[in-house]
Amino acid sequence: MEILVLCSGNIGRSPLGEVMLRRDLSVVLGVSEEELAAAGVVVTSAGIAAPDGHPASPRGIAYAAGLGLDLGSHRARTVTRAAIDTADRIYCMDRSQLAAVAGLAPAAATKTELVAGEGCEIPDPHHEDAEFFRRVAAMIDAAMAERAAALAVTIRPLLQG
Repeated sequence: MEILVLCSGNIGRSPLGEVMLRRDLSVVLGVSEEELAAAGVVVTSAGIAAPDGHPASPRGIAYAAGLGLDLGSHRARTVTRAAIDTADRIYCMDRSQLAAVAGLAPAAATKTELVAGEGCEIPDPHHEDAEFFRRVAAMIDAAMAERAAALAVTIRPLLQG
């Protein structure tokens, strides 16, 4: 199962979402992240207009580190049609990413949704202050915990087979 987390630049929101979702799936399912990967559960992130190769934002790296998560090796990448096609689930931070996915691959609509739920967008904190960034990161954390709980039903059989 491949899960793709999208935002605009893949340097702030989606990298955080990626590592948070991987952590949350591991906790909910009671397995290590390595066991998830061995079972074929892959969580990645990308951006609609990513500065390819750029590291995660310093605030994102610091926030993740405070949670015991590592974004130090993250490098931004622009989403491709192939990534959309191979993903089983695509979680977007806001409607602009939903629209971009629909433009690249209209058939992907059935597997693409806002990560925080219908009608709930997670704003881009890129040009905002540190407090705004912390609030956005907390929103992402809460959304990923909910997604992990929902995905567990689908993923659990993969771990047993």
